[in-house]
Amino acid sequence: MATGADRRRGERGFALVVVIWGLGLIALLALTVVTAERYRILAAANLIENAKAEALAEAGVNLVRLELASALVTGALTTGRFATNGAPHVCTMPGRALAALTAEDEGGKVDLNTAAPKLVSALLRGFGAGFDEADRLAASIVEFSRPSASALLDDVAFRAYAADGRGFGPKKGPFETVLELDQVIGMRSDLLRAVLPYVTVHSHKPGVDPRVAARALLAALAGDEPARVAQLAGNDAFQDNDAVRGIPPEFLSPSTGHSFLVRAEVRVPAGGLFAQEAIVELTGGDAPALLREWRRGDGRFRARLNSAAHRSSAGNSWPPC
Repeated sequence: MATGADRRRGERGFALVVVIWGLGLIALLALTVVTAERYRILAAANLIENAKAEALAEAGVNLVRLELASALVTGALTTGRFATNGAPHVCTMPGRALAALTAEDEGGKVDLNTAAPKLVSALLRGFGAGFDEADRLAASIVEFSRPSASALLDDVAFRAYAADGRGFGPKKGPFETVLELDQVIGMRSDLLRAVLPYVTVHSHKPGVDPRVAARALLAALAGDEPARVAQLAGNDAFQDNDAVRGIPPEFLSPSTGHSFLVRAEVRVPAGGLFAQEAIVELTGGDAPALLREWRRGDGRFRARLNSAAHRSSAGNSWPPC
């Protein structure tokens, strides 16, 4: 039978357990608060770094815009430090950030509003669409962007879009941006990502200029296998392209040399990256560089910038932007 002393010892033991349990709970709560605060600090730091990268990318785009406009006036458009065939110019920006600045002549791309279905189909086949799929998609792209020709055909098209789960029909008007391509019936997301760098709505030409076109696009139009085209597309080395062997003559048109996709991709020291794009039309007039589009880009030169950052840490230096 338990004595009074035993009961008191039991009560003290129970109280000690309660105190220890309470202290453990308080410690756990404190650790949770500290951990949450740490993550909030890290998130805030990431937001700050991303904001820095975005601001620097916007500055980079504006820098290239100004230099292109100046080069047009002086006649040095093809000899300036920013090549107009998409070759990246790697340079340093404030805060030890690295940038890849590019300018791509839109005349070296397939214009969705003016290209013939045969040209669009060749582009799509080169980047992985089957022959029948490419022909259907090319016809759908033309149908999407061309004015209405028949109320009956329009009704058929709208029904097809509705059956595909799209609450809208073909636009029946010109593409205003290449990003509208995802609204075309039958367009796969992987195919869309593959062809976006090689299409435009700003060249206003029926074909492409091989002197400023990407090698992957020329390979696609020449009928190369998609595997070969993908290999070229995955290589970010650019050069002027003079060879047009195998490309039908009707696929070729000289560029006006006035519309460019300007791109700035910036990597800050903490690793944050931001890419900004703009479509610029050079006029040479009172407004020497008209802004046609302004949009966020993807990390096309991420690997190149990471490599450049690694080389910088090893003692290599890059010119200032």
